[in-house]
Amino acid sequence: MSDTLIRQWAMLRTIPRFPKRIDATTIHTRLEDMGMSVSLRTVQRDLYTLAETFPLNFDESKPQGWCWREGASQLEVPSMDAHAALTFNLVEQYMQNLLPRSTLSHMAPWFDAAQGVANAQASTVTKWQEKLRVIPHSFNRIPTQIDPDIQATIYRGLLAEKQLEVTYRALSTGTDAKTYPLHPLGLVVMEQVVYLVCTVKNYQNARFLAVHRIDAARLLEEDAKRPEKFDMDAFISREFGIRMGDAPLNLTLRVRGILSKYLAETPVAHDQVMTPINDEWTQINVTVPDTVQLRMWLRSMGPDAVVMSPAFLKEQLAAEQAELQRLYSE
Repeated sequence: MSDTLIRQWAMLRTIPRFPKRIDATTIHTRLEDMGMSVSLRTVQRDLYTLAETFPLNFDESKPQGWCWREGASQLEVPSMDAHAALTFNLVEQYMQNLLPRSTLSHMAPWFDAAQGVANAQASTVTKWQEKLRVIPHSFNRIPTQIDPDIQATIYRGLLAEKQLEVTYRALSTGTDAKTYPLHPLGLVVMEQVVYLVCTVKNYQNARFLAVHRIDAARLLEEDAKRPEKFDMDAFISREFGIRMGDAPLNLTLRVRGILSKYLAETPVAHDQVMTPINDEWTQINVTVPDTVQLRMWLRSMGPDAVVMSPAFLKEQLAAEQAELQRLYSE
């Protein structure tokens, strides 16, 4: 393979997509870093030669900036295969609410290329797109709408680790929206809702905000500060759900039917212990957080799961059932 072809292919890979740009001097430096000895003048000539064949744009600024044209198709050597196309198809289908709008725009040529492969190759791999669906375990609801400009600002703050100023409507307080600075730490997606994990002002305790309730967001110049020993996974385990009590519960319940098999396959927690009671019932002992989600899960199982302890939780659910019976008998 000729040195010219190798050099020009390396140059094409160095040129960014619109709206980012790169100048000939930077390309020359990167080629030298790759061990390619070439003059700056040769790089400049190569750029104009490549622009005659490939969809490249340049501006009149000094130094002159080069980029791939907006909407230019993705150049892949070797070309994208069916396995890669399937991956891009699934990312486009299921990650729309998670990826920044700028990332989705940047990925558009790959998405288009993947769709072209899927259309051209009726292989068993591309047929996965027709055969695969991801559905929520809970009752399906319409996803919340997030302002794309607000989302883009939040994601920029996360990626650049900069503070944000947001205007937020708290659902629980019922008060007017409030504006304050925060330090973004991460994103969590739960039941089709995107949450921003952050600290507010100078407080060290992390909290989470529903992104769709943020009415305005502005990127600040100050660096975001991460609390010492903050652990995202520990925070999720502690805060997602809505806590009813600080201490975990030693839950004992009896289950029957197919539910006992489900819980054997997918335990509630690592310390779960299952003990047969008789041919119908199985006892479950497990440590769980004291949350609203726990109660929702217990209610969802109906008469196939009966709480034995703690006593206060058993009494609470029994009172709810009595109230439901009264309401349905009216």
